[in-house]
Amino acid sequence: MIINVNIISGFLGAGKTTFLKKILPNMKGKIALIENEFGDIGIDGDLINDKLPIKEIYAGCICCSLVKNFKDSIEELALEYKPEHIFIEPSGVGNLSDIIRVCDKISENSNSNIRINHLITIVDVSAFDDYLENFGGFYLDQIRNANIIFLSHIDSIDDEKVEEVISKIKLNNEKAYILKDDWYSYEGEKIIEILDTIEDFQIDLKEEVVSTPADKVFSTLSIDNPKIFLEKDIDKILASLKSKEYGYILRAKGILELDTKQLVYFDFTPHHFSWEYIKEVKETKVAFIGNQLKKQKILQCFTNRHVSKVLSRYPKF
Repeated sequence: MIINVNIISGFLGAGKTTFLKKILPNMKGKIALIENEFGDIGIDGDLINDKLPIKEIYAGCICCSLVKNFKDSIEELALEYKPEHIFIEPSGVGNLSDIIRVCDKISENSNSNIRINHLITIVDVSAFDDYLENFGGFYLDQIRNANIIFLSHIDSIDDEKVEEVISKIKLNNEKAYILKDDWYSYEGEKIIEILDTIEDFQIDLKEEVVSTPADKVFSTLSIDNPKIFLEKDIDKILASLKSKEYGYILRAKGILELDTKQLVYFDFTPHHFSWEYIKEVKETKVAFIGNQLKKQKILQCFTNRHVSKVLSRYPKF
């Protein structure tokens, strides 16, 4: 039996988890999922169907520092569950070329018939130029090595700008299939139908030279059991994360409890943020990734605990 590996790549906040939530319930056959968080807690796995076999790998990237964990996760899923599809959601700052290389080595040395099926990259149109300028190496690697590219956050961008971004993508990857429509509005069955019509491809690795590894460029902060928030304050708090008083927060996400006893999931990037009510989540937690994070200021905003005590629980960057 062939085990198809599908990698859902994309820079921070592009919409990878939203994409998976759309398609996974509509996939046929046995499915398993590997979630990789750059920070030291897992959040996205809590938002996916809990009936699905999920392996969560955090505190690094599966393409470099966590290669063994990644290999072990694939082998365990292949042997114990025997899925027809394994979906992989890498860290937003992982190099797709490195992940492909690791998957190829696993395939060569595995007793299971494992093959790469789709290399999907989700590109946030609203943040394209900003991320290209500031994180070109990490960003372009994900675009150049995809065979399918989906565009996200195009609803607030005019058509001319969207076409400009598409032209820049094509300059870096002329072979990839690019869906120009807003896939957010598609049902999961429609997205799967599109994937099924895309022909097989030959992997042709194109590496962007990255001078320093991700853990030297990006820092993280994770908080478990954050304080309870007033519902009326959530929008104001999320908007404030754009302030440089917190450093440069590239991504923040988490599960919070409100004063109404309800739980919400929030998602923040410098270009957009949102939150929604959720149910059946066991614990509250938040995670941040960025440059030169002002960790004490962030902790003061999200906890009632003494700052020095909380800081001692997390790795220093």
